[in-house]
Amino acid sequence: MGLAMPNEKGGVVVSYAMLIAGAIIFGSLFSINKWAAVSGVPPLAYTFWQSLVGGALLWACVALTGHRLGLSRQHLIAYLVVGALVLGFPISLLTFIAPKLPASVMTLVLALSPPFTFAISVLVHVERFRLFGLLGLIAGFLGVLVIVAPSTTLGGAGNWKWFLLALLAPVMFASSNVCAALLRPPAASSAAMGAGVLLGSSIVLLPIMVLAGQAWVPQSFDAGAVATLLAALVNATFLVLFFAIIARAGPTFFAQFNYLAVPAGAAWGAVIFNEHLSIYYFVAMLLMFVGMFLTEYGRARA
Repeated sequence: MGLAMPNEKGGVVVSYAMLIAGAIIFGSLFSINKWAAVSGVPPLAYTFWQSLVGGALLWACVALTGHRLGLSRQHLIAYLVVGALVLGFPISLLTFIAPKLPASVMTLVLALSPPFTFAISVLVHVERFRLFGLLGLIAGFLGVLVIVAPSTTLGGAGNWKWFLLALLAPVMFASSNVCAALLRPPAASSAAMGAGVLLGSSIVLLPIMVLAGQAWVPQSFDAGAVATLLAALVNATFLVLFFAIIARAGPTFFAQFNYLAVPAGAAWGAVIFNEHLSIYYFVAMLLMFVGMFLTEYGRARA
């Protein structure tokens, strides 16, 4: 399972610095998604290009270190399935919904990923049922109710429907966590898996994008192209930090990322789009944080 904390004192400082940097960088993605959407970039094309460019950048980094991407049947299945669930489908969905909701609210979906991961893991018998995991799931859903009840939090009376649709994203994120554990080839390096997953996402999206009539190629370095490039850099950089943190400190330590990315995403929304957060947002965030804590606490006890 890995370590809860790095062993050396210096390692703790470096690992926390990487964790905070990863949360700040990834938190910006929700505002970038909204920027791309309001600039007129089709959601499927936006996700396709950021996957392809980000994957190509990571692949180049892997090649420069003298390593190769695994191309066995097991590798390819892992790339395609995990890529579709961790990036291709959820980011396309969140980009489609982005103009309808504040970026800070969209970031809250990250807080539901650990409880949903627990629920799916129990269903597929990857983990045993735990009471704290169930309590974490309940706390997360209470946070959802706090968000969808007052229309002022979501920016409009009918926007609760869009937020409920956005909840499919953490379900897919959670499914990707479980699939990554089940499908990852044991000999695959983390950096190579990151490149393969991003490229797998682009392969899955390419025919869907064309069939949906959302094929788009940047014709100039306009706002949509800039947003797409930024998203590719965010994903590539975040995956490098993700794999490095896991290697240094273990997955339990990295679980704290969810606590940091949500307020980071809210801060990006406030800076870029001048979004104002109501008391309901903070109550919902507190409930979701409680849900994450209970889920991780139960796992640590087990």
